[in-house]
Amino acid sequence: MFKKIKYSLILVSLLETLFSCKNNVPIDNNRYILWRNDFKGNQKVIDEELAQIIPFAQKENSKPLELPITPRVWWYNFGRNTFNPLKSERKLGELLNELEEDKATKTFSARKIQKIEKKIERFQGNLQEQSGWLWRNIGERQVFISEANVAETALKMKKFLYDVGFRDADVTYNLDSTSAKKKLKVTYIIDEKTGYSVDTIQYISSDKIIDSLVQNNKSKQLIVSGDLFDLRLVSAEKLRLEQLLKNNGYYNFNNKFITHGATNFENDESLFVNRKRGNLKIEIQNPDTKPTHERFTVEEVIFKAFDPNSNSTFIKPDTVFYNGVKFIRLDRNVPINIISPRIVSKPGSIYRVSDIMETQRQVSLYNQFAFASSQVKPLSPGQLSLEYFAPLLEKYTFGISPGINNIYNDGSTFFGFGVPVSLTGRNLLKKLEIFEGSFRASYEGQPSPINTSNKSIRGSLELGLNLNLTLPTLWPFQGQLKQLNLKNPRTILGIGYNYSEPFWGKRLNFKLNTNHSIQFSKNAFLYLSVLDAHLINTIYFNNQPGQEFYNSLLNLQEQGNNLKITFDPQFVSSLNSNFIYNNQNPSKPLSSSKFFRLFIESGGTVLNFLDNKERINLIEKVFPLKQSENSIDSVRAYFRFVKLNADYRRSIGINAKSSYAYRINLGLANPYGNNRSMPYDKNFFIGGSNSVRAWAPRTLGTGSSKPDTTAAGNTIPQPGDILLESSIEYRVKVLRFAGDIQLAGFIDAGNVWKWHQTPTAAKFEKANFDFRRFYKEIAVGTGFGLRWDLSYFLFRFDWGIKVFDPSRDQGSRFVLDDFSLKRKQQYGLNWNFGIGYPF
Repeated sequence: MFKKIKYSLILVSLLETLFSCKNNVPIDNNRYILWRNDFKGNQKVIDEELAQIIPFAQKENSKPLELPITPRVWWYNFGRNTFNPLKSERKLGELLNELEEDKATKTFSARKIQKIEKKIERFQGNLQEQSGWLWRNIGERQVFISEANVAETALKMKKFLYDVGFRDADVTYNLDSTSAKKKLKVTYIIDEKTGYSVDTIQYISSDKIIDSLVQNNKSKQLIVSGDLFDLRLVSAEKLRLEQLLKNNGYYNFNNKFITHGATNFENDESLFVNRKRGNLKIEIQNPDTKPTHERFTVEEVIFKAFDPNSNSTFIKPDTVFYNGVKFIRLDRNVPINIISPRIVSKPGSIYRVSDIMETQRQVSLYNQFAFASSQVKPLSPGQLSLEYFAPLLEKYTFGISPGINNIYNDGSTFFGFGVPVSLTGRNLLKKLEIFEGSFRASYEGQPSPINTSNKSIRGSLELGLNLNLTLPTLWPFQGQLKQLNLKNPRTILGIGYNYSEPFWGKRLNFKLNTNHSIQFSKNAFLYLSVLDAHLINTIYFNNQPGQEFYNSLLNLQEQGNNLKITFDPQFVSSLNSNFIYNNQNPSKPLSSSKFFRLFIESGGTVLNFLDNKERINLIEKVFPLKQSENSIDSVRAYFRFVKLNADYRRSIGINAKSSYAYRINLGLANPYGNNRSMPYDKNFFIGGSNSVRAWAPRTLGTGSSKPDTTAAGNTIPQPGDILLESSIEYRVKVLRFAGDIQLAGFIDAGNVWKWHQTPTAAKFEKANFDFRRFYKEIAVGTGFGLRWDLSYFLFRFDWGIKVFDPSRDQGSRFVLDDFSLKRKQQYGLNWNFGIGYPF
């Protein structure tokens, strides 16, 4: 352990030498390198707010993990020091000559000319910056500073403090320099003094209607007694008042009519300065030319919809009045009875800007229109015409993306291919529905998932067809649930068929499902599936590979692992509900947020109402197993179970560059049918990039029993009925390279258990959940990770280390001392790759 610490310190020292000393630019006597900006003395105003005032040109260079190294400066200077301008000028000349020759011969295609022009632009940029494109983008210029810059920034900070309520504040600075390295540390010394606070808020308006509106909505005011005289709060309050009036008919109103000031009952400014408190007066003034602000009603509402790709421009537009709204359309297939409930603005109503925004949002949720814009026109004093404009998306969208893949296993490589085809149709049934069809044909390599005598990869043919119909209503209850029309109701009806021929047999999977969804708010969703059925027919080949594979499944079943169930003929049906609350902001990944998911499922429910609770005769008649009663697995399996899963995640922002997050994930599944087992994919699994990362995917558990393995030593997935899982993770942004580079440290813990006792000796009183010992069987892992956030994708690399392994005997479960950096070690680094955060 001491050797590892010593090597780490040597590595840090080498990095400091490499990045801090080498390839730095020469410094003249009048410039200093800005090494750090610090703040001292501020009590109420946080450092991040003050740091935002510092101009970009005075921001310190990035230092990974706050180490005393600036690698990006090194990369930038390396690019300048190694740049060869003569070589770049020669290549630029060649490209310019090439472009001139083409003007005479016209032999190049437009695409090639565009590529040449891009190269010319890149070389011109290189010559202008005297550095290569790569080094300019991954590096950053050295930041220099002067006392004049610091003094100017200190004055800006003083003004900021005055604006946020600290009117007597003062800002000074200290400059600490190291003459040998010409580095400067700037410390801004903040003396906030006593802030000026608000006693009461007075709203003044001579317009009685406006005054009544403001007074009736005082409970929503953003400033309360005791707040500072903060201009940011005042601006937010002005915006609230503006929106309040625009949502109550005042179309022409804007916050230039709102003024503010500080006062007191004595109207004495000196008392205000001495007391450092007073009243905030907000006055809504009338227009110069009118005694009151004009209030508007919506006289007419027009909705225009047409297909921009249609050639039928000569067709006379169809005009229809429906629920008071004038619909103008070229295509009569646009169903106005479905659109009408989503148009919030109605003729005769008070003008509200919120109604316009909500109508545009509702129309966009159909996923049928390219966009939804609006236009407001005054008709006469106090009356407005409101027009919505929504061009349709293309009726059909077709896609095909064939691909080639390969699988490598034990020295053998198999090349396969796949051809996925998709077709999307919109509004074919005149219900604003979306029809999606997809087909996939593939022939891909498939290694054996468990031990067989033949280790080679064999080809597997697969054909799949899926059809989905999405309706913008809660079909078939849209008539009875009209009050949910503005909650983004959606119904999806799906049917799918999949046929495959792996090396061990033939497999058919037929599925039928429905899904209803409601969006209660921006962050809260409810999904309900009253039918989720899967019919699987399996025929095991009677040849040697098929028999070997089947016997291996039987052996695992005898050991308590139900992997066999996932291959057996079966019928799985369930109804389930899924509630999700998520206020995460993808554009601010390190900000505070909450996520909660509650999933409830009841499987095989219909069997509870039948006399025969082990099979459904209709299913057996319509989809009989095509094998004799004497063949292996001639009986289709049915399942009855209940399942509950609650997942809570919390992210807490520390500052703009760091945060920590934690997760608690609880699951319970009770298979109460005669077979006392769950459908394989309905089980809980633990381990992998989004779980306990020190263990490989699905390999942790069950309880304190040893996991099932193949003859080659590979762990077979370990399904469980009860799940306990938790994680905590610290995240920090350290670098920027085409995106934010983040580092993370984490601790994961959890396990899965069986609900019922496993009769095998190896798992008896180990795999089942027992309150007397479960807390001793919690696996613990730790580790570190690297994230590359490209805004649209976050690539994640995690390395997990086992700390507590419950599969070992008691007294020897702490395994951190067995950690090794050697490859293929049981207690070495477990590498995980993922897209997005683990939780």
